[in-house]
Parts: sequence; structure tokens; C-alpha cells
Amino acid sequence: MVGWIILAVLITLIALILLIPVGADMRYEEDGVIRISAKVAGIRLQLLPKKKKAPKPEKPEEEKEEKPHPEKPEKEKKPKKKRALSLNTEEILELLKTVLRGFGRFGRKFRVERFRLHWIATGRDPYLTARLFSVVNAGLSELAPICSARFQCRDSSVWTDMDFARDDMFFEFGLTMTIRIGQVLTSGIGIAIGALKILLRSRRRAKREAKEEKAALEKWLAEHPEDADLWKAQQEEQARREQEAASAAEASDQTGET
Repeated sequence: MVGWIILAVLITLIALILLIPVGADMRYEEDGVIRISAKVAGIRLQLLPKKKKAPKPEKPEEEKEEKPHPEKPEKEKKPKKKRALSLNTEEILELLKTVLRGFGRFGRKFRVERFRLHWIATGRDPYLTARLFSVVNAGLSELAPICSARFQCRDSSVWTDMDFARDDMFFEFGLTMTIRIGQVLTSGIGIAIGALKILLRSRRRAKREAKEEKAALEKWLAEHPEDADLWKAQQEEQARREQEAASAAEASDQTGET
């Protein structure tokens, strides 16, 4: 009997925790800083950017005689290769649709207090700028019906524009919403599964395209042996520059940490 009472109490506590509303505020402004904060039970928590801690006062260190240590030869560290996502336009749009459809999966709309999306396509090349502008607006047109079906927004501001005389892109994003912990768990699982499928499919596509590109390059080099040495020299020079850039970035990170 006692075991059933404990089990009932635990189930009740879990149910109450899943019903707790959590407020989320995400902003990205022109200064390039991402700001994310959460509000739980009236307590506001700043997640990004993290608050800097006050430096602790340094204690005076006692001078100790340093014993000479034999210097060990430093091993050259090879720069780690970072795997970058190679999503094309269709896959990015499909990923956004999957994320939006994951919200409100059980028929209940999410409440959004404020949504803001301001973007200006910029560039000196009118053709590329206009093409990017049309692609982004086409994607927004496809996402708009999904957003209206999944979200209930009180205040929204969305607009796009073009500017051929400007070099840096203008982008502002803001989202303030309230969501229950249970909704986060249920929606997050569905979104994670759908996003994983898209990422795996994108990886297979990238590998297939890389193999096709390699085969086409080998065929071209076989047909043009006089240009093979020049191409190899260019590749070696590019690899050397990338290694130098990676080493310089690693050295700057180490100096910043110290």
C-alpha cells in the first residue's frame, strides 16, 4: 500500500512539473550578439551572453626555488578538421518546416507574445542580390501557413528589402513565447527525429556529390596530363595556407585564454 502511495505522489509531481510554464526570449540584433533568456516561476535567467564573473583577488605566492627541468621537444599538433554542414536550399527549407511542424503536434497552438524578423538583402551584384531576395521570400511564403497553423502570435513584424549600395547584410530576429515543460519534451523529441533524418540524408548526398566530383576531376586530369602538375601544386599551396591559418587561429586562442 505504501508503495502505491509513493508511486502516485511521484506521478503527481511529474505531472505538475510538466505543466510549469516557461518563458523564453531570444533576440539577434544588428550588433551581432545573440541574447537568450528564460523565465521560470517568475525568476529570469540570462543564458546568453553569459555574465562575466568578477575576478577573484590574487593571493601573494611564496617564492620557491625552481628546479631545472629538462626541456621536452614539443610535438606538432595537427589542426583538427571541423565537419561543416552542407545543407542546400531545399534541405534548409525542409528542416525549418520540420521544426515548425514539431510545435503544436497535439493540436494545441503555441502562444507567442512577440515575433520580429527584419532582413535586407545587400550586395554589389544586382543579379545575386535579387536572386537571394527571391529565394528567401519564397521560403517565407511557404513557412507562413505552417506558422499560422502552429502558433498564436499577439504581435508580429516581418519585412524584407533589398539594398544594392550596402555591403553588410542587415538581419534582426526576436521571439518571445511561453511554453510548458511538457510541450518542450514532446515537441523536442519529434523535432529531433525529423531533423536527424534530414541531416543524415544531407550527409549521404554530400558524400555522393564528393565522389562524383572526384571521379570527374580524375577523368579531367587523365585527359589533360600537362595540367596535372600545375593543379597539384595549387592544391599543395592551398593546403599549406589553410594549415598556417589554422595554426595562427589556435595560437591566438591560446594567447586569449592566458
